[in-house]
Amino acid sequence: MTKKEAPNPNKSEELAKYRDLVLATIDYYIENKIMEIKTPEFDSILHFQSLKTQTTEHFAKGKLAKLKKWFRDMTEMQLETRDLNFNTYLRNKTGLNINIFKDYYERINKITERGKIMTDNQFYDVKNMVDHLCQNDPVDHKQIDILNRLIIDYEQKK
Repeated sequence: MTKKEAPNPNKSEELAKYRDLVLATIDYYIENKIMEIKTPEFDSILHFQSLKTQTTEHFAKGKLAKLKKWFRDMTEMQLETRDLNFNTYLRNKTGLNINIFKDYYERINKITERGKIMTDNQFYDVKNMVDHLCQNDPVDHKQIDILNRLIIDYEQKK
């Protein structure tokens, strides 16, 4: 006789969260034409619509692991390219307080706390953050000034 597990009430919340995140990610691709491809053999819009349908099916079947994997895979490009606007889009679209760039922001905070950029990678991370902060509304002039000073100090030592 097998023991049937009681449904996890948090699983339904997680399922809804990841369904919404995957659907918002797909919408981001469609709206921003990031990965738009149209050839006689392939239409990215139709492909994305198919992915949206599959996402809804995975949600209905309770496939949380699949939805988490899809979200991780679909956001890899934004993480690699430091598309910080994507994070804002996700928050606005889903209403979820999510931060896929948590590690990135933590690195920036460590650099700021240390008061010194030590590597070229850190330099590029800080420059990306300044670019992002300049596009935000309201603009965080104080943080931009701090980061710009770190950039200038690093450039002068190079």
